[in-house]
Amino acid sequence: MTKIANTIMETGYTFQQEQLLHALENQVCTGLLMCNPRVTGFTSFAKAVLNFINDKKAPKTCKNLYNYLVANGYYIDIHAEQNNRKV
Repeated sequence: MTKIANTIMETGYTFQQEQLLHALENQVCTGLLMCNPRVTGFTSFAKAVLNFINDKKAPKTCKNLYNYLVANGYYIDIHAEQNNRKV
């Protein structure tokens, strides 16, 4: 049986990875946490995201990491999916 966290989404990320990217974006844009980052096994959403992107040049702080990920195309599919949703 496949865990929901490992389900591949339309963006190409797993469900867990996509949720971590959303959590990081939410934290940077609103200043609010979606939940306690420690539920991820890491002390911050930035550290959890850094764990799966495998990029040594990526910044370690939330805001700088988010800007780096946007500039490097990590959010292209996620934002495209949000724009294509029907309300």
